Amino acid sequence: MTLRGRLRPWLLLTMGLAVAGCGGASNQGGAGPSPSPRATAGAASAPGLTMSRLSSLRNYTFTASASNGGATFTVTGQVHGPEDWKVESTIPVAETRYDVDGRGYAVTLGQVITVSFATPEGLTHLDGEYSAAQGLVGYTHVLGERISTAGSCRVAGENGTVYHLRSPSDAASLLVETATACVAQGSGALLSYAAGVPSGSTAQANGIAGASSTFTVDSIGTVGVISAPSKPASTPTLPALPSATGSAQLPASFPSQVAAPPGHVISSAQLSSTKWYVQLSESSKDAISQYQTVLEGQGFSVSSTTSSSGTDLVILTKGQFQVLLEQISLSGQGVVLTVTVQS
Repeated sequence: MTLRGRLRPWLLLTMGLAVAGCGGASNQGGAGPSPSPRATAGAASAPGLTMSRLSSLRNYTFTASASNGGATFTVTGQVHGPEDWKVESTIPVAETRYDVDGRGYAVTLGQVITVSFATPEGLTHLDGEYSAAQGLVGYTHVLGERISTAGSCRVAGENGTVYHLRSPSDAASLLVETATACVAQGSGALLSYAAGVPSGSTAQANGIAGASSTFTVDSIGTVGVISAPSKPASTPTLPALPSATGSAQLPASFPSQVAAPPGHVISSAQLSSTKWYVQLSESSKDAISQYQTVLEGQGFSVSSTTSSSGTDLVILTKGQFQVLLEQISLSGQGVVLTVTVQS
């Protein structure tokens, strides 16, 4: 399994946020690790760490987060079952996603939007126990990964066992990956999980050194059947423009190394000596992908992409320049493309 494949699949790349997991050693409120943890050789020696057991929890709430480079992305969720849940996030805009009997909805910027899921269960969209379990099980299949149990833990009123995973010492110069989990005694359900990439030259080269993520069950037995959303009583406006003086044209100092973005300029500003901001009205939902193609033709490479209901983000880099593209496409509000260039 590749490095990226082992990292938590529920983490999103937004506003430069890297996909990764948390390297903390917290036992989430339980007793501290014993002084002499019992080491095991790998997945075969930890038969309880299976997807069916780790993802068996139902009727629970959770909090999950990802951090890198000083930025943090957090989601909270209420899960009644695999096809009965809702998840809330606030970046880049406030959004709540629902799965109601296999039908997907999202509420964002005052709009209720129908969304589709990649699987009947919606598991690729549920940032909950299943996704965290995928990350943990992925680590157990890594050759040489060291697994140890280290005392007990207690999360959401459930007693569990602490598991620690760490990269082999002979790989420390290239990549160090760590993970800590609290697994319920008896059922084997995953109660908390933290994973991360503390150091290593490979981690530095890929921009994920120091990246971290966490998943924690907050309560069990508190979630009823999830209902389909109704339209909010009030309709929020689009995010406000920066406070800097704006202009209906590109800033005169906009770097020539970056192709001029398409569309009609609504507002623009030079936010600092090394940062430029442009907001444009677009006639097509393909504006972001078309501009991405232009930048790639200039030698820029895509470092991350994120898509959610009505919002798409792409980060591209070339040499000293990073370009963040954010497009909001909502019914009745048109298409707005925001371009942020930083040197």
